[in-house]
Amino acid sequence: MMNEHNEAMEIKIEPSSEEELKIQKRRGLIHQMTMSIFANISILGPAMGFGYSAVILPVLKSGKSDVTIDNDQGSWIASAAAFGTPIGCILSSFVMRRGRRLSLLVTSTFSLIGWLLIYMSTNYEKLIVGRIVGGIATGLASVPATVYTAEIADSEWRSTMVTWSSMAIAIGILMVYIFGYFIQENWRLIALLCGLFPAAAIIITILAIPESPIWLRDRGRMDEARVVMKKFRGVPKDHPVTAEVEAELRHTRHHQNKKKQSLLKNIAKRSSLYPFVIMLAYFFFQQFSGIFVIVYYAVDITAEAGMKMDKFVGAILIGMTRVIGTLLVSYVSKIWGKRKPSIASGAGITIFMGILSIYLYLQGKGQQINDHGFIPAICILMYIFMSTIGFLSLPFAMIGEIFPAKVKDVLSGLTTCAAYIFSFITVKTYPSMLHSMGKHGVFFFYTIISLLGTIFVAMFLPETRGKTLHDIDVLFSKKRREHVVEVQIMEKEKIVPMKNMTAA
Repeated sequence: MMNEHNEAMEIKIEPSSEEELKIQKRRGLIHQMTMSIFANISILGPAMGFGYSAVILPVLKSGKSDVTIDNDQGSWIASAAAFGTPIGCILSSFVMRRGRRLSLLVTSTFSLIGWLLIYMSTNYEKLIVGRIVGGIATGLASVPATVYTAEIADSEWRSTMVTWSSMAIAIGILMVYIFGYFIQENWRLIALLCGLFPAAAIIITILAIPESPIWLRDRGRMDEARVVMKKFRGVPKDHPVTAEVEAELRHTRHHQNKKKQSLLKNIAKRSSLYPFVIMLAYFFFQQFSGIFVIVYYAVDITAEAGMKMDKFVGAILIGMTRVIGTLLVSYVSKIWGKRKPSIASGAGITIFMGILSIYLYLQGKGQQINDHGFIPAICILMYIFMSTIGFLSLPFAMIGEIFPAKVKDVLSGLTTCAAYIFSFITVKTYPSMLHSMGKHGVFFFYTIISLLGTIFVAMFLPETRGKTLHDIDVLFSKKRREHVVEVQIMEKEKIVPMKNMTAA
């Protein structure tokens, strides 16, 4: 009698038809995508800080503003956000351990405060403080939305959805470039407009975004995790938990029952250290290939690279190119994963930055090139496009999925912290490098780093497309053979109940 009751319960767990299964999957996917979009709105405000220096530096240097600066102060305004970003990354590691939803709220709150401080600034020093607070918000924003998306998305769509954070950054940067074009001399109004986005993100997070089911289950709140996970998998509220949802929770419970280890011991494991080193190296090559320098100094670089057009229009073109690239990278990562686009991206930025450095070298030697600025324009825009489909976007997407769950909060924060320390160094030293090496020398340096980064990616970057978070953990572990046996056992356990259900 008991066996019949269990079989009946097992049958009720599964959708009654293939059509119902499709509807359930579609419903769950819509909810996953909606919540991921809502989470990524928290990135827009901090992302605008990347492009803000590019649109206000020309105004502050021109003497037309009540706050005036020199070149050295300009480099500090540009790099102040990058100075605060590592602090935000470290804070993010601690805040995320207390909830993904809370981390989104804290991010938007810091961003709103930063923009209000900039709006109320009456001198250079206060402007720096506002930029640092905004930089902290950028650091706080670098991980939570990506991790949240990775934890709510199923394996089929996760590779695509984790790239949406890069898309949010690109959209934020483009919007601030557009603000700069239309409101060139009113940098305070631009800051106020930017502050509207984190304010909206706070409201959306409070009213609409649920906590991550993965975070809930890891805290032993299994009933809450089931309720939230059911919705993300499209299961109606009044229906029982499906086999898919229960399997995820059962797998987690299995790992929770293992002997607890200290955070330090978990970090010291190969499955933690190996991806950590890979991501550190990837971010090093990303930053020292000059990608963020062009973002922070977009308006000035359009002139320095020889692009013969309005420099604010040039910045908008750079922003639009990046948005197009991020739209494409979602599709590219779903089809080809992370590794192949990264290699193609590295090769592309090496080629176009190399052509630009040769062009500037010949021009510096007095060679007359009657291209009307066409070559540098193509080189800069193609450099931005090629970087976006790989080097710029994918490292940030990968930190949401590549680290083991027990150390994801800490290692993702440390990785992005290191990335933005690299960013601070490159942004702060750019004016000095430009003075000592010349334009062609700086861009040739970026060419060499891009080449080395491409070689590194081709040799060491793993592929994560189509893998579950547990599969990725095992990918870096020494116990791959044990995992194969475990998967075979789980597959057998999965087949047996299905046969019983068919017979019933």
